[in-house]
Amino acid sequence: MKSRTKNLLSEEEIRRLVEVNFGKSVGVSKIEELKGGMFNAIYRISLKDGAGGGHADEGTEGCENGEEGVFVEAGRANRVKGMDQIILKVGVMPGTTLLTYEQDVMPTEVECYRLIREKTTVPVPEVLAYDFSKKQIRSNYFFMTALEGCALSAVSKKMDAADLNRVKAKLAGYLEQIHCIKGEYYGYFSENPVCQYRTWKEAFFQMFRQILSDAKEHKVKLPYQRIENVLAACAGYLEECKSPALVEYDCHEGNIFVREGKNGYEIEGIIDFERAFWGDPIADFPAAFILGDDIRKEEAFLDSYLKASKRGAYTEADAKRYQLYRLYICVIMAAETFRYGVVYAKMQGMWAKAQIEKCLKELEKENI
Repeated sequence: MKSRTKNLLSEEEIRRLVEVNFGKSVGVSKIEELKGGMFNAIYRISLKDGAGGGHADEGTEGCENGEEGVFVEAGRANRVKGMDQIILKVGVMPGTTLLTYEQDVMPTEVECYRLIREKTTVPVPEVLAYDFSKKQIRSNYFFMTALEGCALSAVSKKMDAADLNRVKAKLAGYLEQIHCIKGEYYGYFSENPVCQYRTWKEAFFQMFRQILSDAKEHKVKLPYQRIENVLAACAGYLEECKSPALVEYDCHEGNIFVREGKNGYEIEGIIDFERAFWGDPIADFPAAFILGDDIRKEEAFLDSYLKASKRGAYTEADAKRYQLYRLYICVIMAAETFRYGVVYAKMQGMWAKAQIEKCLKELEKENI
């Protein structure tokens, strides 16, 4: 996918980053750009035989490399020993036009991988090295382990119903584990106390008003007053969220990797946590099933989630919040089209606006 946000690197730059982070003994045999993403530049790097054969004390020792925002494990080459491939993810170039919430989001993804690997059994890549100093290149970047399977979106339509439902049920359990990771505030990841909210209602209102402001700035035609009216009318539903849970908010089929085994497909890994925030677990439902307008139609997923979370039932109040969060993500999708090519931008914009209308009609129904 072509996007103005992708910060493409030359092969020479990529090879230099591999050497800087893992040492001269780690050779590169092939570099492939992964074009499926819509925000960052991502590369699959094949390593030569014997990669990672350097001495354990080669290069930086410790975990911070003496510089803020730089992480490389001691024994750089040993970090990739035995690996055939690794992934390089390159952040957006500073100064690129972005939505407000997208500013400098790569540290969020790296922190989420750390938290999830420490606190859950959810399969996610391991971060091998990161550099947010912008000294080697003009943007953030990090290396992580490679997944060998394929995106669920590439195979879901050819899977039989039982196999797909089993994957969805497993996804529900993984998301429930992620939601058990609790934060100290609501809202997007931030070290700024002003952006750390005490209540979910306060955080979500600010998040939504900011994306509406961004959409207006990019001259996106939306029913702004109707959206504001719905937010005001449904504010009380947001008060049901009592603790800030880690919300992935981008866990669609394209970010779920699966591998086929003897008993069908299994989830190999979940990726792309840069849009994560601390909030209501229900918000992950419309993001995971972006094409659906009611999570109750995904029985395998919802039944598994309710059982794992011990919630008991999916209530009408939950359904209202689901529509609010679906409205939010669809407004984001309408607002971000400025960075895509004309044809794709028009297609996404039309679809997003149609879904916004559907959400508004649901939310404008008489409150329960």
